Amino acid sequence: MQIKKLSFISTLSLVSAFLCATGATAEVPAQAPAQAGAAAQASEQKTELKELRTEAEIRNEKLAAELASLKAEIDRLRTEGQLAEQKQAQALQQVTLEKGKLEAELALMNAKETSASAPDRSKIETLQRAQKLRDAQLGDELSGLSAEQIRMKQGLDVEATKLQVELSKSKIELERSAVAEAMLDMKTKTSVGALKRQIEQLSAENALAAEKRKSEQSKLVDEQLRATAAAATLGAQIQNRDLEDKWRDEVNKPVTYTMEPFKDGVLTVSDRRIEMNGPIVSGTADFVCAQIDYFNNQNQAMPIFVVINNSPGGSVMAGYRILKAIETSDAPVHVVVKSFAASMAATIATLAPHSYAYPNAIILHHQMSGGASGNMTNMEQEIATMQEWERRLAVPIAKKMGITLEQFKAKMYAAKKSGDWDEFADKALELKWIDHIVNEIREEGVRSKPAPSGSGSWWMSAEKSDEQGKPYVSLPPLEPYDCYFMINPRGFYRLDGR
Repeated sequence: MQIKKLSFISTLSLVSAFLCATGATAEVPAQAPAQAGAAAQASEQKTELKELRTEAEIRNEKLAAELASLKAEIDRLRTEGQLAEQKQAQALQQVTLEKGKLEAELALMNAKETSASAPDRSKIETLQRAQKLRDAQLGDELSGLSAEQIRMKQGLDVEATKLQVELSKSKIELERSAVAEAMLDMKTKTSVGALKRQIEQLSAENALAAEKRKSEQSKLVDEQLRATAAAATLGAQIQNRDLEDKWRDEVNKPVTYTMEPFKDGVLTVSDRRIEMNGPIVSGTADFVCAQIDYFNNQNQAMPIFVVINNSPGGSVMAGYRILKAIETSDAPVHVVVKSFAASMAATIATLAPHSYAYPNAIILHHQMSGGASGNMTNMEQEIATMQEWERRLAVPIAKKMGITLEQFKAKMYAAKKSGDWDEFADKALELKWIDHIVNEIREEGVRSKPAPSGSGSWWMSAEKSDEQGKPYVSLPPLEPYDCYFMINPRGFYRLDGR
C-alpha cells in the first residue's frame, strides 16, 4: 500500500507540473516572437517531464512485478507450512486414537483381571512393555515433526526477512525517485513562474495594443455606420421617389364597369378590351378568341370590347372564328371602329350584335378576291370555294341591309368601279353597317402611362422592300380552302410565292 501511495503521489506531481506548464503556455499569444520562444522552452520542459514520468512508471511497474513475485513465494511457503501442520495434526490424531485404543484394551484387561480370579500377569506386563515402546516411538515421531515444523518456521522467517529487505530497497528507490521528481518539479515551477511573468507582461502589452486597435476599429465602424445610414437614407428617398413616380404613372382609381357602356353619344370602354389591328390571320384569331374566353370565365355579364383602329381585313377562316366567338359569348361583345375597317374586318363589325364607330371612320365592303393556280378544274374548284365563302359571309350582311346578295354586289360596283364600296361611318350607319355613331370613347382600360415612343403597328416591324424598292408586308400562307378577304389596292400586302 505504501508503494502504491508513493506512485500515486509521484504521478500526481507529474500531472500537476504538466497542467501548470500547459496552462501557462495556453495563455501565450501566438503573435509575439518572445512568446513563441517561451512556448518552445515550456514545450521542452513538458517533454522532459513526460520522459521522467514514463521512467517512473516503468520502475513502478518493475517493482510491482517483483513484489507480486515475492508475495506469490510467501503464499507458497505459507501453504506448505499449513499442509505440514495439517499432516502433523493428522499424525497426532492417529497416535491419540491408538493410545486411546491401547488404554481401552488395558482397561478391559484390568477389568477382566479384576473379575477373574487368576489374572495373567505375564501377558499384562508384555502389553505394558509394548505400550511403553509405542509411547517412546510416538514421542520420537512427535519430536521429529516438531523439529521439522521449527525448521519450516525458521525458513519462513528467513524468507520474510529477505522480503522486508527487498521492500526496504524498493522504498528507498521510490523515495529517491520521488525526491528527484520533486527537485525537477521545483525547477520546472521556477522556470514556469518566470515564463508566466514574461507571458503576463506580453499579455498586458498585447491587451494594450488590442484596446488601441479596438478604439481605431470603433471609429471606423462609426464612420461606416454613418455612411451606411446616409446611403440607406438616400436609397429610401430614391425608392420613395420611384414609388411616387410609379404611383403617378398608374391609374389608381377603380375601373368603371357598366352594363350599358353607350350613353349620350359617349362609349365607355373598360379594361375588358381586345385590340384587333392589321391583317387578320390565324394568330389574330387565336389571340382574340382566347381573350373572349378569358373575359367570359372571369365574368359572364360585363361587356367585352373588340377595338379596331385600322384593319384591311384578312383570312376568312380566321375572321369567321372571331365572328363565332363573338356570337357565342355569354358576355355581350361590342365592336368599336376608330379609323378603318375593310373586308373581313368590316364583315366582323357589321355582323357583330353591337358595333360603334367614330363619324369619320371608314367602313369598306367589297367582293373577296384571290388567285387560282393549277388546271382548269383546280381553278374552278377554288372559285367555287370563294363563292361559297361569299354566300356564307355576304348574304347575312345583305339581309341586315334589307337587300339581296345580287343587289348588294350591284351597289358595290355602282359606288366604285373597282367594287370597293367605302363609306364614312355616319353614312355606314344609314346602311346598317354600323349600329351606333360615337362622339367620344372613354378608354377606362388604359391603366398605365403609355411609353414615350409608340411601338406603331405590327406590320411596320415586318415591312420589307422588293427588288424595285417598293415596301410590302409578307402575309403568312393560307390553310387549305382559305382565302384572303382584304383591301389591298397598292399591293402592300403580299402572299409569299405569288
